[in-house]
Amino acid sequence: MKWIIKNPAPTDWRQDKWGDFHFGRSLTKYLERLGQKVETDYHTEWNNEKKPDVVLVLRGKYPYETKNNDFNIMWNISHPQSVSLEEYEMYDIVFVASKTYADFLSREISTPVYPLLQCTDTEEFFEQKTASYHDRKDFIFVGNTREVERPCVIWSAELGLPLKVWGRGWSKWIDKELVVDNYIENQKLGELYSKSKLVLNDHWEDMKEYGYINNRIFDALACGLPIITDYHKELYDLFGDKLLYYKNKSEFEKCIEEVILSYPSVKAKTDSLKNIVIDHFSFENRAQELIDTVKKHKDK
Repeated sequence: MKWIIKNPAPTDWRQDKWGDFHFGRSLTKYLERLGQKVETDYHTEWNNEKKPDVVLVLRGKYPYETKNNDFNIMWNISHPQSVSLEEYEMYDIVFVASKTYADFLSREISTPVYPLLQCTDTEEFFEQKTASYHDRKDFIFVGNTREVERPCVIWSAELGLPLKVWGRGWSKWIDKELVVDNYIENQKLGELYSKSKLVLNDHWEDMKEYGYINNRIFDALACGLPIITDYHKELYDLFGDKLLYYKNKSEFEKCIEEVILSYPSVKAKTDSLKNIVIDHFSFENRAQELIDTVKKHKDK
């Protein structure tokens, strides 16, 4: 089949700094390996007269106006609060990166809905065996401020942790000496995750509310990197107490204490999740699920 992926990333100099760009890049690779033909239209290129077998919309920041004669599928991977029930109804199949919200939508709309959680590219994110866990160092955070406080980063700075940050806008919130750079190339993240001691994580509020898990979780676990993350019910239902969770500063400090005093145990719990992520939360898995589901509905 010929697929066109509608990717919300821009076509200008910002393109490789958008997570959606790399999400689409990895998905394309595995779809093609499974025998599919794939083209990508970035946001300003969405409106055209191409005639594919499947239009796959990576629904993040921007809505897409579907065409009646196309077979349209949506994979909603972020910003769920901005998607109306009416928009979902415009599609032939809807995938959402949340089991909880997929169950809800299945009761509310006539379009077939499937949960399809975010995932990782196991060829880019894997634990490199150049050093043992004893050699891992630094607490890291990769992300921009979004012009809002991101408490886990601010708390880490206040506690004097060995913090290193990659992202824009942080001089307003933390000592600029803690900021390594405004950006790190996506293809270098796997190496960084393999040599770091811990990664800090948080979610957009609507992602937590709707049960969406961000891809940093899957990328880090594939690299055997322990995570301290904001509490998230769907995340806890998936990985249980193998991750470290916080709801407030006091709980965050307890997570830090556990990392400092019991790192081998924390690392062992992380390692117990690594193969689960590799086996069940890879782009290769997701590409196969997309193909199988589309064939089932198109062949009716």
